[in-house]
Parts: sequence; structure tokens; C-alpha cells
Amino acid sequence: MHAMPKETLSKRLFRTFAYLTFCSTFLVILAGSIVRTTQSGMGCPDWPRCFGYYIPPTNPNQVVFNSGVYYKKGMMIIHSDTLWRAREPFKSIAQFDRSNWEKYPKHNYAKFDAYQTWIEYINRLLGAILGIFVLGLLLTSFAYWNRKRILVFLSLGLLFLTGFQAWLGKLVVDGNLIPGSITIHMLAALLLLALNLAILFIMTSEARRSTQIIPKGIFLLVTVVLAFTLIQVILGTQVREEIDGIAKAANFENRSSWVEQLTGLFLIHRSFSWLLIGLNGLLIFKLVKSGSKRLKWFAGLTGTILIIEFCVGTILSLGGMPAVAQTFHLVFASFLFSAQVSILLELSLLKSRNVAA
Repeated sequence: MHAMPKETLSKRLFRTFAYLTFCSTFLVILAGSIVRTTQSGMGCPDWPRCFGYYIPPTNPNQVVFNSGVYYKKGMMIIHSDTLWRAREPFKSIAQFDRSNWEKYPKHNYAKFDAYQTWIEYINRLLGAILGIFVLGLLLTSFAYWNRKRILVFLSLGLLFLTGFQAWLGKLVVDGNLIPGSITIHMLAALLLLALNLAILFIMTSEARRSTQIIPKGIFLLVTVVLAFTLIQVILGTQVREEIDGIAKAANFENRSSWVEQLTGLFLIHRSFSWLLIGLNGLLIFKLVKSGSKRLKWFAGLTGTILIIEFCVGTILSLGGMPAVAQTFHLVFASFLFSAQVSILLELSLLKSRNVAA
């Protein structure tokens, strides 16, 4: 037998970046959910800086007009319930001189809350870290150019999607949280996870050479389950936007009354969950019967996530819409999607092994 070629430094770095990117994507999803739950989406009214700062302000005194302060171009203040931006660098005098300032042209949101500002800033910081990891992944992927060129193209797709998410984030801030942004952000994040999982499976495929009988019809079943999960995610994000509107109208108080004010879309979302439970149950049954240890492991993982997600959804519906449950509901939806994509990738790998054998 020939020994496996020793892994190069570039390939080891690629493997590291692949895992870092995968974990960072979940952190960004978590942070984004916390931003929405805490109404922190406009915590930084500009992009990519925050009130004109690279490190955001921590004190309200930093975002009001003060005399004798040197303001750099682009720095922002809130004055007379209006957001102002410094036209050029200058040192302020005793009185507010409008000639030194311009009203921020992209929206009229003029509030400062240090708590919300830093939540949004951390969200952006995690997004920037994800971008660094994805760029590192692409650069090191060229070590596979001769043997597994698909890894280069998948890494390029990840970089494109990460850039799209950043661009969309800018549009959301510029438009003061434009409608539909949650759905687009979430679908792009799920696609990021799917591409990353494909990279991980392809990268580690050589270490798994066993063949296994694939249950009949399981490819169609897992595809249907994935499609229905995406539909449920879209429904859920639309419900989330309804909740945001209700919460804003109620000044973010009386959370227990929010569910009662939702439209029929919520009932569709809730009823659709029973269909998903049934389909996932059938999928889990077929995976357990397959005899494959890895497929059984994925079956257990999917079942566990599904139970947790159902419990969290029940708490949201009957428990007064607690904020922490909103965050967990979104994150575990991402876990469930990732588990289902992993099952599809594992089945595809087994099928290719069977054909080769």
C-alpha cells in the first residue's frame, strides 16, 4: 500500500479556516438574532462606522454637541432630535454652527443607546471576522487547484455571499431596517452554511472509503424535507417581521399580548411545523434503519434539534414571546437546516462510493 501524501501547510490552513468559517457563521446568525430581539438594528446609524467612529461611543455626551471639541469629518451628533454629520474637520465654538454640519441624508433616525450601539457593533465585528476567515479560506483553497478545484469555487462562492451579506447590512441601515431584510439575510446565511458544509465534506471525503446500502427513496425524502424547512424558515421570518411591527407599536411592552395580534400567517407557520415533524420523523426512521453509523448519528442529531426547536416554538407561542426564546428559535432552525444538508451530503458521498465500488 502507498502511504497517503503528507498534508501541506496550505491544506492544514484551509482545513482550519473551513472550521473557523463554519463556527463564525453560526455566531453571526446568533448575533444578528440578538440585534433584532433587542431592537439594536439602528444602534449604529451609519455604515461601516458607528456615529462616525471606528470604535463606537459609550457615553451619550459623545454624541451631543459640545464646545471646544475637535470633530473629524464624518463624525456624528444628535442635536434637536436630528442626526448631524460634520462636513469637514473643525473645532467647535460655544454655539452650534449649522454651517459645519449637514443633516444625515440617508434616514432620520436620531437616537443613542450605548447598550444597543455595542450590540450592533459586536454583530458587525463578528461579520468582519467571518469575512477575514472566508478570505483566508479562499487564498488557501488554491492548494487544491489541481486535485479538487471545486473547493476553490465553493470558497469563492462563500466570499461572494459574505460580501453580499455585508452589502445588504449597509442597505438595511441606510434604509432604517427595510422590510423583508430578515428573510433575505437568513436565506443567505443558510446558503453560507450549506456551501461551508459542502467544503467540509469534500475535504474529508478521502478519509471515509466505506460503502453502504442507501435506503430506497431517501434522496427524494431528504430533498423534500430540506425544501419544506426553507419554506418554514421563510414563513418564520415573515412572522418575525410582523412581531417587530407589533412590538414597535406597543413600545416593546406587554410581550404576552403580541401573539394574539398576529395574522393568519402565524397559524400557517405553526401548523406547518407539524408537517415538518412528520417528515423529519420519517427521515430519521429511514436513517436508523440504514445500518450506517454516521447516518444513525445524523438521525440522532436531527431528532434532538427537532425536539428542542419544537419546545422553543411552544414557549414562544404559549409563554408570552420571551426574547431569549426568539433567539434560540432562529439559531436552532439553522442547526436543523445544517443537519439536513449534512445528511444529503453524506448520502451523496455514499452513493459516489457505491458507484466507484
